[in-house]
Amino acid sequence: MRELFGLLVLLSRIRLSRSRIDLESAARQQFLFPAAGAALGIIFTLVAILAFNFLDGIVDGLVISLLVVVFIYFLTGLIHLEGLADFGDGLMASGDKERKKGAMKDVAVGASGTFFMIIAILMLVLLVRDLGSWIDSPPFLLWADRIPLVLGLVVAEVGAKLAMNTVMVVGPSSHQGMGSIFVKAATPGRYVAALAIGIAIALFSSGLFGLIVLLGPIAGVAIALVARKHFGGVGGDSFGAANEVGRLLILFAWVILL
Repeated sequence: MRELFGLLVLLSRIRLSRSRIDLESAARQQFLFPAAGAALGIIFTLVAILAFNFLDGIVDGLVISLLVVVFIYFLTGLIHLEGLADFGDGLMASGDKERKKGAMKDVAVGASGTFFMIIAILMLVLLVRDLGSWIDSPPFLLWADRIPLVLGLVVAEVGAKLAMNTVMVVGPSSHQGMGSIFVKAATPGRYVAALAIGIAIALFSSGLFGLIVLLGPIAGVAIALVARKHFGGVGGDSFGAANEVGRLLILFAWVILL
């Protein structure tokens, strides 16, 4: 449990009195990323239920959705979104791999990174608005014919963390840094454990619909391959990009299929 709390401190702005960020320890416990994602997803779900129930009829659903998204980024911080922006800057930069990595490491966010962030936020706001369409359903119906759409927030957050796990295990590291610590510690055994935990949580929360969580690893593979091609490997920004892209891909599929 202490390890899980430590990962929550790493992956969010949650601060627990006895928990501290130890990167080496967190890297070894990376198989618990999906469990940490589930904890965050449950918080997001409860906030969304309260927001849509209490604010419905007072303000437009789009405004409620925006408030929920603001809460999501407030709780998790902007580190993953910033990673997506830096990844976008590097991806769209011209030149060789070194110039692309230079653009990615630039502290100033460029036009490409800004575009990636805006699109990601807009998509998340619109998808969360659609999740609110069945918000009055019981929030934790297992194996039901009508799964509450809002449970997508749990599945998406679990899948987003699996996307990060996937980038770590695919690797390799593009440079020495925080990201390389996690890539070095990523073993097939830890990755299989992360997959097992993530799939189990998703199936428990949403029945067979939970298999949508596997879109997270697919997003992770795509991000890792793009990072290999353009940057020579993966890093912290690739982890952030995988988290954001994985979450959006899962929520999009969730809304479309359910």
